[in-house]
Amino acid sequence: MISLRRFFTRPLTKMSDRWEGKKKLHLAARSAYFSYKIGKENPEGLLRIAALEMKAEKYNLTIRYLEEYLELNPESKKALLLLGIAYRRNKDYAKAIKTHLKCLKKGEEESDILYTLGLDHERAGKTKTAKRYYAKCIEVDRSFAKAYFRLARLYRRDKKYDLAVNLYLDGLSLREGSAKDWINLSFCYINTANLAAAEKVLLEALENFPDSPEVLFALGAYYIKKQKYNKIPEIISKLDSEEDWYIVLSLRLKEVLDKKEYEELEKLLEQIKRKDQNAEYWYMKAIVSSSKNESKRAIKSLQKALELDSELRKEAKKDDNFAMIRKLEEFKHIVYPRK
Repeated sequence: MISLRRFFTRPLTKMSDRWEGKKKLHLAARSAYFSYKIGKENPEGLLRIAALEMKAEKYNLTIRYLEEYLELNPESKKALLLLGIAYRRNKDYAKAIKTHLKCLKKGEEESDILYTLGLDHERAGKTKTAKRYYAKCIEVDRSFAKAYFRLARLYRRDKKYDLAVNLYLDGLSLREGSAKDWINLSFCYINTANLAAAEKVLLEALENFPDSPEVLFALGAYYIKKQKYNKIPEIISKLDSEEDWYIVLSLRLKEVLDKKEYEELEKLLEQIKRKDQNAEYWYMKAIVSSSKNESKRAIKSLQKALELDSELRKEAKKDDNFAMIRKLEEFKHIVYPRK
């Protein structure tokens, strides 16, 4: 009987490996599951199958396989962790939290579980509780860098920049952190009017991530803000003209807009493909039309920009590029809507 089972399961196992090699993860999981059911294999194989479905973003199937595994091994912390993550990615945050709480043993607080619960609550929009879990994670394990960065982002979102700065510095002192974390630290310094520190952070980020388009863009945007236009050609020269063309274009757009070179701005906007015409694109189109005193076109473009991103309304209220249309009733109607 055993040899007969192997006769059927071996081809399925090989098929699963081939599908996985081809990045066909759902098919790899299905083949592995058929093999598991026929061969009555070690239930640990269910964890691999669930992990494959998780990577394939088949979260309902992930949950099904993990629940099947937990029926056999109800105390498995690894399975409970994966199950909670599957619930979270499936946007079932209440079940994610409930599942991950089961991983916390009485009298013990493990940093990875605390961090995971922080993520669960953050995704659920419960930022106050998320902060508590991230802070507790740091208290339990001072070397848990990711918790510093998650907590820093939440404080940055709340505009508590001084607190965010300290957390970013603590996290980065552990020699961890992505290019985005360095950039976010520089934004915090900018918002606390510490521009010298912001530039220093971006230059240090460039040393650590010399080929990062995101860091180059952030540094370029900083130089434009400081009107150090002579620095821009050097930044652009470090970007790949083909792969990073959109970042180069974005920097050029920021530069000519800051210089109020409206004709050049109009030419650059023509390079943006239809699929990439976002809120900022229509906002700049409105500026171009306003500079040419084409009020109807300017209002129409500005309205479209604000429909796509209402946050741009704050910028429009103080933007002197709209001097030509600011007194129009149509402008006041869309920029200062009645509540």
